[in-house]
Amino acid sequence: GYILLAPLGFRVDGGYGWGVALPPTDPAARRSAAMSELDVMQSLAQVRAMYNVDADRIYLMGHSLGAIGSWKMAAKFPGVWAALGLFSGQGAPMTIPLIKHLPAFVVHGDNDPTVNVRGSRTMVEAMKTHGVDFTYIEVPGGNHSNVVEPNFAGMLQFFSTRRKPVKSP
Repeated sequence: GYILLAPLGFRVDGGYGWGVALPPTDPAARRSAAMSELDVMQSLAQVRAMYNVDADRIYLMGHSLGAIGSWKMAAKFPGVWAALGLFSGQGAPMTIPLIKHLPAFVVHGDNDPTVNVRGSRTMVEAMKTHGVDFTYIEVPGGNHSNVVEPNFAGMLQFFSTRRKPVKSP
């Protein structure tokens, strides 16, 4: 029941845009980040043109840099997504008011040497403050990568029970 789109984000080092934060100061980094963001949105537009996609069931997920980019893209385009899946990432707590309507499934290992678990903990605290519908799984002893596969089915189950809210007339 899912179409999975996994864009690279223009380049391996693209960074998936800068969301609502300040753009990079270096012109090459700024271009790469802008193109990465554009790659994600254009890829989504192509899939929506090619397939019968339910606009109320478009979910955004990522792992590591993909999760960092997902936090950014969610805040920049909050009307597109029905829910978020975020593995081993971090975001900017100041963006939570922009996305407080988006349910989030967040997973992080407490022994992650790549992206410190504080990144997810900080976002979870901000979500609590703003009343966000979220599930947080902190895996004891989990590292950067071994937390994804055991929790992927749980994320899909979370997604299957979330849709965009019905807009009032």
